[in-house]
Amino acid sequence: MNFEQVTLNVVKKLNQSKIPYMLTVALAVSYYGEPRTTHNIDLVVQITKNDISMLMMLFEEDFFIDDESIRVALKEKSMFNIIHKEIGLKVDFWICGNDEFAREEFKHRIKVKALETEMWFPIAEDIIIRKLDWYKSSDIDKHYLDALGVYRIQRENLDTGYITQWASRKTTIKIWQRIVDRES
Repeated sequence: MNFEQVTLNVVKKLNQSKIPYMLTVALAVSYYGEPRTTHNIDLVVQITKNDISMLMMLFEEDFFIDDESIRVALKEKSMFNIIHKEIGLKVDFWICGNDEFAREEFKHRIKVKALETEMWFPIAEDIIIRKLDWYKSSDIDKHYLDALGVYRIQRENLDTGYITQWASRKTTIKIWQRIVDRES
């Protein structure tokens, strides 16, 4: 069992269950931009407490999973994780936020074919917006470089007006402009 196989295992189970999700962070950045390493799988889910038993049933055979951590994550709109029993790979399930951007981002998610399987990803523009925001709040270069990499690869396909609008609203417009100017 390896990273790719665990990713496919999780995606196939979520697809089967009809639980709305999207893969994020390093996997989405690697799909749209310049590939980078990661040590876990991150995804956003839209679930309620009614989905807890289904999640337990889907994952308890192959993963360590705790229903109480799911309840806490739902209550706090945070995250819970499951850990693959064989290789120790962590899968972080982020509860979809309720702010305007989080709702918009999840609404725009798209189904793509990757690793010969259909899976849900945010659109490239939303990855850039999210990464700009994380860079602003953390000053961690990885987030800036991820946004830059997605922009470089996807530039011809991006709705830059949409990114500019959200960058203005999230006060990341100077960072966004720096990326655009750098690549001009």
